[in-house]
Parts: sequence; structure tokens; C-alpha cells
Amino acid sequence: MPLVSEPQQRPGARPAPAGGVPAAEFRAAFSSFATAVSVIATDGPAGMAGVTCSAVCAASDEPPMLAACVHGKSAANAAIRANGVMSVNCLEAGQIELSQAFAGVGRLATEQRFALAAWQVLVTGAPCCQDALATFDCEVVEVRDIGTHSLFIAKVVATGSRDTGIPLVYQRRAYATTRQL
Repeated sequence: MPLVSEPQQRPGARPAPAGGVPAAEFRAAFSSFATAVSVIATDGPAGMAGVTCSAVCAASDEPPMLAACVHGKSAANAAIRANGVMSVNCLEAGQIELSQAFAGVGRLATEQRFALAAWQVLVTGAPCCQDALATFDCEVVEVRDIGTHSLFIAKVVATGSRDTGIPLVYQRRAYATTRQL
């Protein structure tokens, strides 16, 4: 008996293309997901770097671990790999300028990007944004290259959080916020 069953074609459904859906179609559909906006930052022998990221999630709570996807061509990707540490800083609604800077808008130098906020060091040496809604200071334990991105699996060794503030999210290629229902 096979461990994985063969996919069943639904009546009236068109067959899946051999290579999957086109990238533009995938991005258009995925833009409907509302995702938290974070800045991933690192520092160490390979230098200080950071990048805006919307692909972060909890991977485990025992032990505390998270997963983050960073584009393979990002300078931050190489620095995170080499330094072996990173922070994930969940931004609040008033931090759009910081998000834009770390996304490369305005082509600011690394020092200029970091100058837009107050940073502190918790445990690993990675810079942690003092005004973020939540900060996760992490040691990278595994990296997997998957298509255009690298999946970083990281052990959380310290956290910081605020009880107030509205999260900054990204949906349909625009910044948004949340409100409780």
C-alpha cells in the first residue's frame, strides 16, 4: 500500500500544468493572503544586514522555533547564513517607512536603514528593533534553498513584545492594518 495516494482529478477540473501555475498567476492569487510585515536583521562577522519579509511563521513551540523565507539574491540572505543569527521584528502600523527602507525603496545604505529606528541587542548579537510589536532573537539551525528563496529555520533564544500597537500587514500589494472583530 502506498504511503501517499495519487491525486484525484475532480470532475470538470482542468489538469495541472507540468511545471505548476505560472509565477505571475501564483503571485496574484497569493496577494490575497494578509501577512504580518517584519524586518529580519543580522549582525556578526559577515556584517550588519536586514530585509523586509512577509513570510515568517512559528515552526514549533517546544522548542521555540520559527521559519522565515528570504530571497536568495538578497544581500541579507548571505549575511544571515554567514552570521548564523537573525532577529525577526514584527512591525507596527506606524513603521511603513522602516519597512520600505528595508525592502530597498530609496536604495538607502545599510547604515541609513538602521538609523530609521532604535535597535538593541538581546542575546545573539542580531539587532532587535526596540519599537517593533514583537521581536524574536534567533540562532539559525537550518537553511534550505527552495526555488527563488531560502527557508531559514531558527531557534528563538530571546523575545520582546509590546502590549499596545496595531500590526502592520500586507495584502493585495498594499499595506494595511488589522482591527479586532
